[in-house]
Amino acid sequence: MRILVGTLFSGEYEYEECREAIKQQTYHDYDHLLIENLPELEAHNKLYQTFIEKRDHYELLIKVDADTVLISDQLFGKIVEKFRNEPTLEILNIGVQDFFTDEMIAAGIQVYRNTVRWDFNKDTLFPDIPIMEKDSYQYDKTDLAPAAIHCKNPSMEQSFHYGVHRGLKSIQKKYSTTHWAMLQKVWENFLRTDDKRIGLAVLGAELVYAGKFHREDQNYTNPKMDIVLKKYLSMNSREITREIQKLRFLHWGWLPGNWRRSMIRYLRGRLGGLWDR
Repeated sequence: MRILVGTLFSGEYEYEECREAIKQQTYHDYDHLLIENLPELEAHNKLYQTFIEKRDHYELLIKVDADTVLISDQLFGKIVEKFRNEPTLEILNIGVQDFFTDEMIAAGIQVYRNTVRWDFNKDTLFPDIPIMEKDSYQYDKTDLAPAAIHCKNPSMEQSFHYGVHRGLKSIQKKYSTTHWAMLQKVWENFLRTDDKRIGLAVLGAELVYAGKFHREDQNYTNPKMDIVLKKYLSMNSREITREIQKLRFLHWGWLPGNWRRSMIRYLRGRLGGLWDR
């Protein structure tokens, strides 16, 4: 099976290590497509459109984002073996170990057979999700997982971006519950570790809930995130904790978790025009 490997880069610190881990794969029948410094939706559409246009040349697409470092040099070979043995399998998502939650997460290594299609006319925060049947999809969290380390060594800017991005996803009409729960785990991990980068991720999400960020602000090509972040870079972890607590108190943080999520989804997501269209 010939593979197209796709990597999207927007300033992630792990980029070189990500590329090196791909080069070390023992399965060599692949081409590596690098897409750099494009807005998220545009970058994803370029990757998937390229794969569809060249479906006669490639049987599989493996998406390895620039913040993701593969653990095993045999991963590609094992993926090919799995798709050969399971002809009805079209989409495989392999769990990765995540820095921000300190857990394995499902937002991992995505693999697509060349029969998969995407809706390129949709304005979405979930461009990885194709048109699919449930029977054609698998989430692997025991066999090949964890396949990689996600955000192995993130920068301050990268961490803040992660939080804003997850915050926007957690108030969507669909798929919000998973991302809301994930951000709660990020908050708990920050309290355990006192790592400023993890705190900035939580802060980014809280600023979404406070109405400070919108869909177009999440891209690295938009300078707004860097401008807002400057205010917080000089703060230590304790000061960031106080900022988070203040934002939570002012924006329904005194409600039970699910009630708060419902309130923010309705006000910031639906009424604020931030839902997928």
